[in-house]
Amino acid sequence: MEEEPRMTRLTIERVHRLSSRPWLFVTGQLDGDALRIGDELTVLDGGAPSGLAVVRSIELHTASSKTTVAVDVDVVDSVRKGAVLARVS
Repeated sequence: MEEEPRMTRLTIERVHRLSSRPWLFVTGQLDGDALRIGDELTVLDGGAPSGLAVVRSIELHTASSKTTVAVDVDVVDSVRKGAVLARVS
């Protein structure tokens, strides 16, 4: 029997941009498998794909169970609160 693909989803709760860094910092709730630096994630806004984000850095917040990832600013127009970064493996 064929296994169903697993989905990793980071539901975006906050987006920060520092002028001194070439990335967007995206914080949210991670569901599914762990993320790795270099992962390519599809940006889903309203369920429709609106861009591709590459994970450049990862920070875990143990107390709040949140995850922050740094992604390239190429997706700045697609990444906003309520959108989802998703990977199907």
